[in-house]
This record gives sequence, structure tokens and C-alpha cells, in this order.
Amino acid sequence: MEEINTTNQQILHYGRNFLQCRGYNGFSYRDISQKLGIKNAAIHHYYPQKEDLVATIFEGIRQQFAEDIAKMAGSGCPAREQLQYFFDFMLNEFDEGRSICPIGSLIVDFEDLPDKVKKQHLLLLDDLLGWFSEVLKTGLEKGELDFSDPVDMRAETILETLLGARQLASIRGRRTLERSISLIRSDLGWKDWPSGQITY
Repeated sequence: MEEINTTNQQILHYGRNFLQCRGYNGFSYRDISQKLGIKNAAIHHYYPQKEDLVATIFEGIRQQFAEDIAKMAGSGCPAREQLQYFFDFMLNEFDEGRSICPIGSLIVDFEDLPDKVKKQHLLLLDDLLGWFSEVLKTGLEKGELDFSDPVDMRAETILETLLGARQLASIRGRRTLERSISLIRSDLGWKDWPSGQITY
């Protein structure tokens, strides 16, 4: 886990944790300040409004995602390993106690969200769908994957399945998410896959 050694990093870390456990309207600056032993004013110094904090959290998620997929692309990772990277990400976040995925954390309150938060949420969604589509296309072309429906449609189906499974796993446990991942693999014609961590 990356070392959290500045007040700003701590605010982002706990803000993201609260967001992914309680949703946008389920936490306040007071929750974060109590966790860190600081005053609310210290958080307002970095993020004047809650929308500024949440938008920055999503910007950070998008940046990290872009860096990770660039590393995989640069190292020539097969499509299966790239997909496994995302499956592992979902499982690891669940294990760390973030019971809702970043996208799912805003869905309930979406219509009432500030525009800058909506924008970052939709950009992350576009990033993920675009990446899934590209990886699925590559996997088909190289014979790693086997499915017949359009790539874009399959990308949406996979993301929808993962989002739903992540939500339900918060009630029924990790096995719910594991089973959904297993079904996704099977539906992609992915009969065998390596165990353990993926490196790139």
C-alpha cells in the first residue's frame, strides 16, 4: 500500500474510503477530520467544498488507471492478463473494506450531484468502457478470447456485471464477486487462466 505521508494524501485516502463505503451523501468533512484528528477548516483549506474533494478523488482514480494500463500496454501484456488486472483490482478493493466501487458509490445520488462530480464520474466510466473494448478487441484478434457479440456491447455487459456483483458482495460476501468474475471469464471463452498475481 502506498505510504500516506501528507495531510492532503490522508484527506484523499479517508475521503475515498468513506465515499466507497457510504456514498456521496453518507459522509461529511467532520467524519474525515475526526479520523485524522484535525479541524474541518484544515480540510476546507485543501478542498473548499465537498464537490472539490470528490472530483479530485475521481481525477486521482482516473490518473492511476491511465498509468496502470499504459504500463501494461508498454510491456505487451496479453489481453487476459490485462483483464485479470482489473478483476484483481475489484477484489483487492473489496478486501480493503471499500464495499462499493468508485462508479457505484455515486449512482444513487447521481441526479443531485454537482456538475463537476458528475463530469469526473462519467469520464471514469468512459475510460473503463473504452479500455475494456480495446482489450476485448485485441483478445479476439489474437485468439485469446472467444465471443460473438459486438465488442462494445460485451464491454458494457462486463462492466455492468462487475458493478452489480460488487454491490451485492457487500451483503453476501466476496464469493459473489468471485463467481461473477468466473462467469465473465467463461463467457469470454477463457477456459484456463494463471493463478496468482499478475505482474507487468
